[in-house]
Amino acid sequence: MSTGPDEPTDELTNDLLDDPARLLAADRAAVRAHIEGMSAAPHIGREVFQQAEAIFGGAEVSRAEFASWLQFAARVLGHDAYAEGLAAAEPGMPWRTAWAWWRPVGKHVAHPNLSQLMTFGLQTHDGRKLVRVEAAWENTWLDLETGAQVAGPTGAATTALPAPCDAQHGQLLHERKLFAPESWSDASPFPGEYGRTRYLVRDSYGLALLDTDPVVLRDWPRGRIDGKSSRKGTPGQVPSFPAPDGPLTAERLDEAFAPVDVVRIPEHKLPTALDHPASRAHLRDIGLPSFWACAWTTFEVYPARKMVPLAGEEELGYAELPDGLDATDLLPVGEVEHLGDLYLHRRQGSVYAIGDGSDLVQLSPDLDHFTRLLEAVRRYMSACWNSYPGEDATEGFLEEVDRLAPGVVGSGGPSGEIWEDFIAGITTLNEDGF
Repeated sequence: MSTGPDEPTDELTNDLLDDPARLLAADRAAVRAHIEGMSAAPHIGREVFQQAEAIFGGAEVSRAEFASWLQFAARVLGHDAYAEGLAAAEPGMPWRTAWAWWRPVGKHVAHPNLSQLMTFGLQTHDGRKLVRVEAAWENTWLDLETGAQVAGPTGAATTALPAPCDAQHGQLLHERKLFAPESWSDASPFPGEYGRTRYLVRDSYGLALLDTDPVVLRDWPRGRIDGKSSRKGTPGQVPSFPAPDGPLTAERLDEAFAPVDVVRIPEHKLPTALDHPASRAHLRDIGLPSFWACAWTTFEVYPARKMVPLAGEEELGYAELPDGLDATDLLPVGEVEHLGDLYLHRRQGSVYAIGDGSDLVQLSPDLDHFTRLLEAVRRYMSACWNSYPGEDATEGFLEEVDRLAPGVVGSGGPSGEIWEDFIAGITTLNEDGF
């Protein structure tokens, strides 16, 4: 059993979860049952325990191996002080996590997203080893020692990972009987400090740097890494995290849409014909992604000089306008592949597109809603394509976007049909578009 019932079940309290040493001594089933009765308020110990079992599963493992699970979960969640407490409480861990750039179970974040990974290697720059990560939705450098995102060299080529360790450098992780995701088996070992061995793990969920002590692994049972527990998932509740709330900010969009730039138009360059105050503030302070794509649908924002009111209905071709809408109130704000121009109502701030029936359809009540939808697709993209066991990211996405404007996306009407083109890449297709 991973953790024996040394901690009396009737004395389980939230304080136990705050103490890594006490948590390691407690019965996991009892902790699991206690957690189910806790409130949903943020709690570090609860989050770490649930995340560990969600990533590694319910296999019965030793105290030392469970400490490795917990410490990894703490790094994934950014609870570094808790991770250090676990390392101090259990020095016999078979592996430790130096850092993890990894999507937590139940959390929908735009990064990391390693779908369609193109470049993965190392480069020495300014005396540091950097990890180069270039994928369809990533273009970044990580410091090998800390995992922090840093500025990298311009136009430099990466090199392969360091040469694998020979047997004499220490016992190898994949030759030991352990329970972990299959990516642990595929990680190549390379020399660390003081005779230790390190592993750079690459998974669809992210990257992590592991560190092992040959003295510990020397006495660890021989075998192979078993991935069945991870594939089965948690025996308890699947972790969940609330969606971002509050107003959109420039920082939030920069984070979500990176490495694509977010376009913001200075006040003096905003279209003079745009009379809607909230739309002016959005284009000036919040912005729109310069380019956005999901499967076959793309959006590209126009420069300010193209945001000029239409001269008349003839510029819409055969499109039918809703009653009471004047074509001269429409500003082209961007282009959507397969649909053509996207229009902003210069007085009301609503967003329009021409649907399949050649009718001009209101797509969003305002730019805030339109941008939130694009941002939500980016945040849920990796989770929808690479879900953990028991995690239903697609359902979570649809629930979140429906709360933004009930009935708009899933209405089955003209606007819903258009939005289906925007979201199908994550709700019905995989990362390769099938």
